[in-house]
Amino acid sequence: MKRLSLADLEIARPIEMLREPVLGYVMELLTGMQPLKVLGAVPKDAGSPAAWYLAGGGLRRRLQLLARSADVLAGLHGKGLVYSDPSPHNIFVSESPDATEVRFIDADNIHYTSVAGVPAVYTPGYGAPELVRCTSGVNSLTDAHAFSVLTFQTLSLVHPLIGDTVNDGPPEREEEALSGQLPWIDDPTDKSNSASYGIPRSGVLSRKLIDIAGRAFGLGLRDAAKRPGVSEWAECLHGAADATLVCSSCKGTYYLNEKQCPWCDEPRPAFATAAFNLWDPSIGPGGELLQKPAGDRRKAVVAAVLALTDGETVSVTQRLTHGCDGAAGARPVVELLLTGSRLSLRSVDGGRYRLSSPSGGRDTEVTDRVKEIRLEPGIASWRLHIGAPDSLHRVVNFEFRPGGAR
Repeated sequence: MKRLSLADLEIARPIEMLREPVLGYVMELLTGMQPLKVLGAVPKDAGSPAAWYLAGGGLRRRLQLLARSADVLAGLHGKGLVYSDPSPHNIFVSESPDATEVRFIDADNIHYTSVAGVPAVYTPGYGAPELVRCTSGVNSLTDAHAFSVLTFQTLSLVHPLIGDTVNDGPPEREEEALSGQLPWIDDPTDKSNSASYGIPRSGVLSRKLIDIAGRAFGLGLRDAAKRPGVSEWAECLHGAADATLVCSSCKGTYYLNEKQCPWCDEPRPAFATAAFNLWDPSIGPGGELLQKPAGDRRKAVVAAVLALTDGETVSVTQRLTHGCDGAAGARPVVELLLTGSRLSLRSVDGGRYRLSSPSGGRDTEVTDRVKEIRLEPGIASWRLHIGAPDSLHRVVNFEFRPGGAR
């Protein structure tokens, strides 16, 4: 493990081996961090589950922590390695609810893929059904199952395979559920293992997350080849976090398609959206914004959408501007601040970016000095070009949306 190229991943690597006859190693000491499991189960002494959920950073922070964890796993898989035992016990996150650092511990779990018949190490409740049945060794898709479980559990506070039937039944029933013999709790056609507890999924899972969970615990439960990988989870989690707003009353976070805060019922505040479209000047004047068929019409191709709540400063990263992933994707490019219907922009990577009106009649530039523009309700008021004018690049369309309305 010490010889592997893992310096670019958030993994607590072995530093020194212990001298024989002692077996073990010294790894990086993590300070100011705690296991992810503290965000996935309400303590018995918690007065209000909702208040406890928000105190841990709420929905947005959980999405961000899980997205960064998925980035680490995807980076490991990209090196031809598997972690083998992803679980809320092995992933550490910042103690501060304002921070989103992650670190994987127990690097001795990391392996190349193994074969069936070799005993696999996994945390009970997170082992893929094929590992539980001893019909497969560890691989990227067994990692993906474990990550799917811990993601669903951290967001909705319920295990996706442990419904009321399992909780109220004999111990053997839990083994049946974890080996893939029972339907998952949100199976749309079989409600025999549904759960009466946990947070309603529509409040904490975006539409894409609901879809990916359905595939992970539906067909993917019995056929690993149908299981979504961690890279897809990373993309969906990042996108879900980008689409959250901050409540002006309780400071909880929730998805922008909600009319009011699900935590305190406060009306949705004013916000702006930044839609990342594709710009191809080779198409010709007037058609540079790439479009795709949508029924009998055509609509712009959207690579990503970022929400900005009134009074909130947000960094636009290379993940959004260039489609980068991992550590490179976290590098900030432009900083945005929404104040009422006015948007302040500032370059933070040293670049100079063209800002134009949709008609192209007005042009200005975003540099390291703050540039302020006014957004019009309901229309794409300005476009920020992230790239050379003569090459394919992403362009950001800003739109202001008054509070309380869709």
